[in-house]
Amino acid sequence: MVGVDDLRYAKLPQPALTTVHQPCQLLAAVAMQTLLERVSNPSLPPRQVMLACELVVRQSCGTLTAPLR
Repeated sequence: MVGVDDLRYAKLPQPALTTVHQPCQLLAAVAMQTLLERVSNPSLPPRQVMLACELVVRQSCGTLTAPLR
């Protein structure tokens, strides 16, 4: 089982939940910058922005050696 967002309580259950950590502050900053660019230039073409995320492996994926993060 794998979750998304790497919320603080993801490591509390047993087994601890493997999850994808998303850079929320960076995500917000990029969204705001993109919005401001669009407001200042409405003729900009649509675009897709992708940010890196991190897989945080914990015991819910079946591994016994996963560290608690």
